[in-house]
Amino acid sequence: MFRVSKLPRLRILSDDEIRKISEASFKILKNIGVKIPNRRVWESLKDFGATIDEENSIVKFSEEVLIKGIGLANKKHIIYGRDREKTAKLGYDEYNFNGSSGQYMIIDQINKKRRNPNINDLRKAIKIGDYLNNINIVGAMVVPSDIHPELQSVTTFFELLNGTIKPFTGWVFDGKSAKAIIEMMKIVRGSSRNLSEYPFYEAFIEPISPLTYRSEGIDILVEFANADIPVCFGPMVQAGSTGPIHLAGTIVQENAEILSGIVITQAIKPGLPITYGGIPHIMDMKTGMISFGSPEQGLMAAAITQLAKSYGFPVYNNTGLCDSKLPDAQSGIEKAATLLLGMISGGDILGHYGISGADNGANLTQLIIDNEMIGYMKRVMESFEVTEKTISLNTIQRVGIGGNFLIDEDTLKNFKNNIWYPDLFDRFIWDTWEKRSKKTVDERALDVEDNILKAHQQDFLDTDTIKECKKVIDTLKKGKGLK
Repeated sequence: MFRVSKLPRLRILSDDEIRKISEASFKILKNIGVKIPNRRVWESLKDFGATIDEENSIVKFSEEVLIKGIGLANKKHIIYGRDREKTAKLGYDEYNFNGSSGQYMIIDQINKKRRNPNINDLRKAIKIGDYLNNINIVGAMVVPSDIHPELQSVTTFFELLNGTIKPFTGWVFDGKSAKAIIEMMKIVRGSSRNLSEYPFYEAFIEPISPLTYRSEGIDILVEFANADIPVCFGPMVQAGSTGPIHLAGTIVQENAEILSGIVITQAIKPGLPITYGGIPHIMDMKTGMISFGSPEQGLMAAAITQLAKSYGFPVYNNTGLCDSKLPDAQSGIEKAATLLLGMISGGDILGHYGISGADNGANLTQLIIDNEMIGYMKRVMESFEVTEKTISLNTIQRVGIGGNFLIDEDTLKNFKNNIWYPDLFDRFIWDTWEKRSKKTVDERALDVEDNILKAHQQDFLDTDTIKECKKVIDTLKKGKGLK
């Protein structure tokens, strides 16, 4: 994918501030610990050096244990699509952009209403993500409400395996579903070894702030770790709600929760690749709601990216999001401002895209606009070169006073390499725009959405592979006592 060229990294924190935050996180894990109400990992953690209060399910980590866990973790990895040329490289100084893993509502952009999503919405979302050139990790975008809750994860992952040749992401809700999903991935990849070498997906584990793990989350972690599949830890600490009101304190707590996850993983599977999911937020005290588009969101994303890089980890940060419910001026400002902070600080994965408001719903039209915004920002980050050739002295001399550079040979040869050209955004003069339909960006995005759904040809799994995957789903149904 796109590589950062020459812009310097943004540094929100000084080296001394990074040290203070890191030391505070270490003290939390040593003196307070985290709650892990799942015995499956206790023995591994004891062997690794952690101490466990079994009566209260509290696990504490010394500085030595934390340093060992950080040191053991693999800090570079690649996830691959069914087409192995389609990749997301983490820890390689490249940007990766993913659609939402799944929302419980979907936005009808035409009627400006929300509704429950269904399996057809899931398939449409995957088709659009498979097409969009700047979304290199396809998100499921929705959790289909017409599928039994016990089967939503495995059904979603089957549709992702079948509908896109890119790496992908979606939600996994329990250990049994995780096991079935891994089995389907093995079938599609051909073997356990192939899946370990060319994973489609990195598991996303979300500690519950403050300082707690769900038992189901630990089950999911164990299944993916044992299958040698990379893991991302991403707690969503909210300043003033599930974390301290001070941004520095929120980052301290977020960091502690992620570091605990890194140690748990290394106790289970030493050397397993880890992505540091630094995604703290704020709670808006007026509304009582989490905010996705606040200026503090961008500041914390940049700071925690810098902190994570000090340990050497690839970073996922929640930037390019918004609080606005539909594409408008507010969404554009919030998305662009936070995405720029997330990119210039050096994030490896940025997203999730196509979300309306703070997890208010998936919006496939917004996903198409986000794809264009990402292209814009990638061009910003590429900057430009200053060389003997690019200062253009010979060209300026050749064209001379009162000349025209439009038809000069240098312009004709190099205009495509120097200027970014939008597919969706409008640059025409008023009269031309008026004649072409007078459509706004969201209206043009709706047209693009319609064209993708009509014209894009997906590369689906072969019939035999589909049958084998469906056998896994049927086995899971029986195991859960479903008809």
